[in-house]
Amino acid sequence: KSVIPSIILKKKSKDIFTIHIQDPKVNFNNFDIIVAPEHDNIQGENVICSKGAIHYITHKEIEKSKSYLSDKVQSDKIVTLILGGPNKYYHFSNEELNKIFNQIKESFISIGYKAIIIPSMRTPKKTIEIAMKEFASDGYVVDSVDKQAYLSSLALATNIVVTCDSISMISESATSGKPIFIAHMQPKRNNYRFKRFFKLFKEMGITRELGEKIENWKYNKIHEAERIANIIKNMVKN
Repeated sequence: KSVIPSIILKKKSKDIFTIHIQDPKVNFNNFDIIVAPEHDNIQGENVICSKGAIHYITHKEIEKSKSYLSDKVQSDKIVTLILGGPNKYYHFSNEELNKIFNQIKESFISIGYKAIIIPSMRTPKKTIEIAMKEFASDGYVVDSVDKQAYLSSLALATNIVVTCDSISMISESATSGKPIFIAHMQPKRNNYRFKRFFKLFKEMGITRELGEKIENWKYNKIHEAERIANIIKNMVKN
């Protein structure tokens, strides 16, 4: 919806510098800058590619919220499970959900971890209820969307598990610098964009797949919004 107003405003004044986030689906020359994720595979002289999705979360903000959930789960080994929900690519069936919960128990809980379960805007209420039943004695389940709890869970986690339906949540988790495991589900349609993203983050040493050996590894924390903002500020200045 922003494409047409942006083009009109730019035509009205040479002093306007337009930046479009994501593929505008029109001629790229209508904009000064287009910011799109690398896994979208779009190219152009005025295209800046981000590693994963750009977002608002910063490492400083994560650490600032650390104490928010610290009294809920007291352990030196914590796995945070971030749950997405049904979308046009994934059903998020109870069968797949139970499989993920069982993998968390087998891989983490069985070796002394406690779990923090974080829902998102798309997480069905029924899913949260199942999680509360499954992890009643093994950690803490946040029962509603709570930004502070989300940030705190990233700060407290030893390891992070994110369901595969959300590129944004995986990208946000990478700001923490913590090892991330992706909980994969069977797609209901061609998920080629997701596959490119999964491949990229695996090659960058950020993610592995849930079910792989539990290890703690390091990678460079990424915050693409900040990196790209600095590029754009220099371009505007010059």
